[in-house]
Amino acid sequence: MKTVVFTLCSNNYLAHAKTLGDSIREMCPETDFIIGLVDDFDPDIDYSFFSPYAIIKYDQIGFDCFEDMLSRYNIIEFNTAVKPYYLEYLLKKYGTDTKVYYIDPDIKLYSNINHLNNLLDSNDIVLTPNLTEMPNEVDLGELASLRHGLFNLGFIGVKYSDEGLQFVNWWKIRLRNHCLIDKPRGIFVDQKWVDIAVLYFKGMHIASHKGLNMAWWNLSERKLIESKGKYFVNDTSEELIFFHFSGFKPGSVNFTGRNNDNPEYRFEKRPELVGIFNEYKELLFENGYEKLSVCTPKLNFGYALQKQPMSLKNKIKKAVKKFIK
Repeated sequence: MKTVVFTLCSNNYLAHAKTLGDSIREMCPETDFIIGLVDDFDPDIDYSFFSPYAIIKYDQIGFDCFEDMLSRYNIIEFNTAVKPYYLEYLLKKYGTDTKVYYIDPDIKLYSNINHLNNLLDSNDIVLTPNLTEMPNEVDLGELASLRHGLFNLGFIGVKYSDEGLQFVNWWKIRLRNHCLIDKPRGIFVDQKWVDIAVLYFKGMHIASHKGLNMAWWNLSERKLIESKGKYFVNDTSEELIFFHFSGFKPGSVNFTGRNNDNPEYRFEKRPELVGIFNEYKELLFENGYEKLSVCTPKLNFGYALQKQPMSLKNKIKKAVKKFIK
């Protein structure tokens, strides 16, 4: 069976994408890795540096709706909205007996993906939940799940099957117009939609392995252990398969910038994480982070054009209305 992993990013996350690709090449050498570039090529970037990984631009996969989506979405919304489109493209390109995994660029593999392949042998779709255990008290991971969805879509696995393709098409239709960061209306890009998908698609599997998608939102139930040059979660019976460095900024005292003002996310609170983050930081810099991370998008997002600075007159009007209310 053919196994393909792809990620999606703009030029500023290419160092992360290469770091992910290098880890896949090391842990799963038989797996193809593809970088979906959600951006235009930048003449100041030498893209041969990312070989042997294929780079497939968003406008090369055959969907004519992307220009309209660009006119309404910001960079995060558009990067996530194209995910099911790439899934459909790759599943149909490789056809029967294909497993396709999407993995966020800020993830690194620490073990092979045999466990995931086994799950997709008997299921059509594999998801990783934010939490796998009920905490004793209200947990930050629970609150994050209410805001962002029950599953982190930094990872998803889909195999070529009737239900796999039906799910991808269902998701694609919804993200065409509703892949928004609009928490007041209960929408958070691609993720909240998949909360609903579990009602419709019986071939979905919710993976409980704690070595999958370890990240800041599930640290309350997971402790990283290093033993004999390998990483494990909670005890040495469960290997770390991949770690999600979501929101991490090299040089920060926090292991995520998503909650900068919360002291719970400082390395001093979780000293066992220092080693793995330092290793990851070094790999990012080896892969061009210093130059690439400051690249500005080459795409023109209509959303950004709509968000012009408010005039002083309108600011005063808004303040008066707020005062009256």
